[in-house]
Amino acid sequence: MTSLVVLLVLIPTSFFASMVSAVLGMAGGVSLIGVMTTVLPIEVVVPIHAVAQLFSNSTRSLLFVRRVRWRYFLVYIGPLALGTLFAASLWSGSKLAWLKPVIGGFILGFLAYRRWSPKFENPPLWIYAPLGALIGFVGVFVGATGPLLAPFFFRSDFAKEEIIATKAVCQTAAHLMKVPAFLALGFEFTAHLDILAAIVVAGFFGTVAGKRLLERLPEKVFVMLFEGVLFLIGAYLLGGGLFAWGSRS
Repeated sequence: MTSLVVLLVLIPTSFFASMVSAVLGMAGGVSLIGVMTTVLPIEVVVPIHAVAQLFSNSTRSLLFVRRVRWRYFLVYIGPLALGTLFAASLWSGSKLAWLKPVIGGFILGFLAYRRWSPKFENPPLWIYAPLGALIGFVGVFVGATGPLLAPFFFRSDFAKEEIIATKAVCQTAAHLMKVPAFLALGFEFTAHLDILAAIVVAGFFGTVAGKRLLERLPEKVFVMLFEGVLFLIGAYLLGGGLFAWGSRS
């Protein structure tokens, strides 16, 4: 059984993480996995996080299903499966810490490039195929891929609800594919049912609360929050990842 202290930490974290994701379309998964890493054994963090994010994103997908831009999802889904299968064949329990600063650097570079070259605001449809393969591969190792995925849905031709909805559907598929992959690799989800139940229920109520908040959020405020949170996540992943990497060498 999981200690009461761990549950008391993870339940409010899951609630607020899901609420933030419902408002901004990202950041919740990174926040949750960061806290999970401090209170759970490292080898169980990514598989449990996959289940938590599967339910959080699927709830968000259902709440915003009418705003999903499906053609982007259809281009994304096939390569996502291939990337997940390839990563599962290589997975050894390592989180590949070097990927974190790489993702952080990518996010910051994208934000800078977006400022200097507005014509790149709306990536072409085909780009979502290699993006799917990349998300499928990276997700098995680092868990929270939302910040890597988010810039490609921050499009000027998407309303804020369409950003939330389409990204949520893509993330639901990614986490759904990781669960059988970890099962095939021998991870026992049933040994952690108390944690999973607590996180899933708290995440559901957080998503509902976030949807209500999003409906009252002006478009300009949403854009500012989205870019600001994305910058902070990128800086955190880059700085923290480089520091951890350097301390090992």
